[in-house]
Amino acid sequence: MVACAMPIKAPPEVKDLAKSDTAFFVEAVRSELDQSLSLLLVKLYRRNPIQLPSSSSVETRLVQLKAPRLNLQEFGDPKPDDLVRMAFREDFIGDRAYAFVAGLQSMVNHAFAHRREYLLLDDLPSAQFVYNSARNIETAAYLLRTQRDRSAAPYLYADGIQDGVLNASYSQLMGTMIGLQDALSATLAKKDQRTLNAVARGAASIVFLPVGF
Repeated sequence: MVACAMPIKAPPEVKDLAKSDTAFFVEAVRSELDQSLSLLLVKLYRRNPIQLPSSSSVETRLVQLKAPRLNLQEFGDPKPDDLVRMAFREDFIGDRAYAFVAGLQSMVNHAFAHRREYLLLDDLPSAQFVYNSARNIETAAYLLRTQRDRSAAPYLYADGIQDGVLNASYSQLMGTMIGLQDALSATLAKKDQRTLNAVARGAASIVFLPVGF
């Protein structure tokens, strides 16, 4: 009788039958974004090893980043956009690399309604929120390139000349994340027969758009 009461977990191949092609695309983009954000964090720690707390490790930070709900108590539980900005504040004394990437991860989580799997009857992410998330990564990339402390040193070293060679891999990685979300938002908007509210933004925009928070 006890055995009969136990829940039966459907195998992955059965669950996949209950997904639309669009749901598969959403999940693929979500997975790529998660992987790209993890890679961005690793790359920032390589360029900014002083940011990694002595009580932590890169592996621990990656586990924290991939949690279903990010624990941001060490930063005072700020909103995602405030957390990104925190990484470039003069008076901030915490882990700037993790604050920056965790803020972006939190924005993505919100845009995807904190989900990584979508079955046939599930609501898909809002096309507008996914589009806004792409614009927010553009804003974050601009801050990463331009923000300097009082001595004119970057708060976080990223793109630049290394060993006589231009390293632009950070911008390229963030550009990939932007492109993925733009493609997905266009697909979702077409599916729902909606028009995206494309906000006119300059190259130096520092305004973050709502993604559900």
